Amino acid sequence: MSEVELKEAVGAREAPEGLPLVVEIIPGQAAEGLIDIHEAGSYEGKTLRKLCDKMLSRKEWTLEERLIIEDINRQLRGGKMLCRGQEIEGYALDYSVPEETEAGERYFYVPVRVIKPQEGGCRQRSEGD
Repeated sequence: MSEVELKEAVGAREAPEGLPLVVEIIPGQAAEGLIDIHEAGSYEGKTLRKLCDKMLSRKEWTLEERLIIEDINRQLRGGKMLCRGQEIEGYALDYSVPEETEAGERYFYVPVRVIKPQEGGCRQRSEGD
């Protein structure tokens, strides 16, 4: 593997700028979700699924956050976690985009949506219909 290829492969898993990672898990079609901030160096080389599972297993959430976790868990029963239209299977940084607060603080952001397929739908038509 050439030096350029090696740098690109490493860059996909490490935060080159040492920025924090903000992961937001959003249940269904909600506007807001559960947010967790990972300091630079604490998320590198970890999969997004592992970070999400760790978030959901924590116990020190506020009452409002616990309600969001209930919604997330309800969606997960029969549903899946998606980021940018695809199931989350890769490293957290692979899904992140750099963003900046109004105060000028930079960070990586990853929105994860938990979607449960809708039940019901159109019935199939038989030949006699």
